[in-house]
Amino acid sequence: MTDTRVDTVMLQHAQRYIERHGRHPYTDCWPWAEAALAWSRAHEQHLGWSLRRSGLHDGDIEHVPAAIAETLRLSMARHDRTPGDLDLHGASSELFIWATKGSRYPVAGSAGWPEPTGPHLAAWRAAFSDPERAERLASGAQDVLRGLLFHTAKTPQHCDALDYRLRTYDCSYVALADAAPVIGITGPVEVKDPLSYQTITGLTAVPLPAAA
Repeated sequence: MTDTRVDTVMLQHAQRYIERHGRHPYTDCWPWAEAALAWSRAHEQHLGWSLRRSGLHDGDIEHVPAAIAETLRLSMARHDRTPGDLDLHGASSELFIWATKGSRYPVAGSAGWPEPTGPHLAAWRAAFSDPERAERLASGAQDVLRGLLFHTAKTPQHCDALDYRLRTYDCSYVALADAAPVIGITGPVEVKDPLSYQTITGLTAVPLPAAA
């Protein structure tokens, strides 16, 4: 995908996000990435999806947080959502779509897929400077998030929240915010509609700040 709209969507999304939140979206994805990876590594013996099946090379593991954060950022730009409101299933494979050899999407570091700003730029560059490594990391990120997805989806407390989403928005996907209590994210999580997360124990869903 090399048309003008695709070549500008990442940059435009980042600009809007920074104006509203004061930070690059990649910065806000990083805590989710670190928490998801830590949870996955601690439970991988009991998960069908984990890094054990990802085919990573020696030295790749240190770059997995950067990859998880990037698959979340790419999904944020595609759907114009905050991290908490992301569809966990779709977000898990977003980086794989972009980084797979032969992809029609822009390459990492190009105008269409720009590097982030903020404190994790060096980690991003280290992860995505090698296209072959980036593809392996995409697979690893996908496996970590799919393991989290299937675990979260089995939690009974999501029934009321999913019912509300289905009745209000005609969708019932498992969102990243649903997994916050699972991976130890305990602070307030910004979402479009906090009622979409009602009854989820341990989650503090708060409305988005007003646009600047």
